[in-house]
Amino acid sequence: MALSHSQRPYDFESHTLHPRGVAIPGSTDSVDVFFDVTRKECLYLRESPQSPFVSQLECTVGAHRFTWVDTLVSGASRWNRKHVRLDWHEVFPEWAGQLVEEIPLSITDLQRNVRHAWTTDVLTKEASLPAYHSDGWPLNTKHAVVGDTLYFSSPTGSTWHHASAAVPTTLPSPPFSHVKDRSDTLEPLIRSTIVSGNSRWNSYIVQPGVNIIADANSAEPRIVQRVYGTQFPFDQVRDLRVMIQSCRYITSRKEYERMVASEDSKAALDAFWLNCANEKDRAAQMISTYYGRVEEANRYFSGVLEGWRTDRGMVHIVFGIPTKIRKTGGSEWWVYGEEGSANAITFRFMRTQHPWDDQFFRMSRNILYRPTWDRMVTNWRNGRIQPD
Repeated sequence: MALSHSQRPYDFESHTLHPRGVAIPGSTDSVDVFFDVTRKECLYLRESPQSPFVSQLECTVGAHRFTWVDTLVSGASRWNRKHVRLDWHEVFPEWAGQLVEEIPLSITDLQRNVRHAWTTDVLTKEASLPAYHSDGWPLNTKHAVVGDTLYFSSPTGSTWHHASAAVPTTLPSPPFSHVKDRSDTLEPLIRSTIVSGNSRWNSYIVQPGVNIIADANSAEPRIVQRVYGTQFPFDQVRDLRVMIQSCRYITSRKEYERMVASEDSKAALDAFWLNCANEKDRAAQMISTYYGRVEEANRYFSGVLEGWRTDRGMVHIVFGIPTKIRKTGGSEWWVYGEEGSANAITFRFMRTQHPWDDQFFRMSRNILYRPTWDRMVTNWRNGRIQPD
């Protein structure tokens, strides 16, 4: 029997729909909600040969529900977007002026009767100035590509500092050893001072690592926006440098250094996977599985560090989707195999206080993980890994 998404929360492919949502307070009594839906994931039908193809989506924002109809036209963009402004009482009928930290959202494709539900954070204290793309659409995550220009609105005459700090590129150590993570010791440097003009719109260029917008007139540092700058988009791992770097978990040091130093790094990477799989079709399957997990790690675990560089990302890439995940308080237990059996293994990840990341998890490491880790790496290197 297939496991539900609640049992496999980090299985991206278990969803038919992958919508995204951002909630931004519009005023003291209203909220702006922005939806993104990928058009290719929606079912478009027409009533007659002369009718246009349309999708029909039902959206809920808390207690509020509405229908969203989209007509497919030539040259339509990848993303279908919707912006609604709602009174807080429409979202939460019992709302009494209290601070709202998160809103439940859902989208149902009525044409195929498929529903996706999730919860989005409402603007946090650490990011009370939302970041917008040049097209006026807010950032759906806290991540943006280095070199992108982001915008934010602020009162005329207000002054802000844009500061940033690059993040160490060291990888997490295997589950049986420990290397000190240095991402909690970053000290962002001021890159520019921004004075809000009459238009009230301001911009800055995303730098590698942590980017913050801070109130320049505050006696104590008051960070009102935090964005993580990444070298490449997370949706697809296609850049050769990332593909080589992220396969370090299953390569030897010499193999990795050889690929990095090669004049034809792509050929060296291909040779590594062919050597693991022994034949071309099997190598293609393993590549798809491995980098699919890298992409999932980026989607689910990215914060101050790219998802594939985190403890959870490392285990997800090497071991795959857990048989079961238990969440208690600030911890997650990932169980592989039948829980309680002699062959089962459980990893514990604990949420850790971090100055730049409110979703930072560290693994509870133990030398007893060594045999299991070595066995999984050997399975990768001998082509014995099955698709998720």
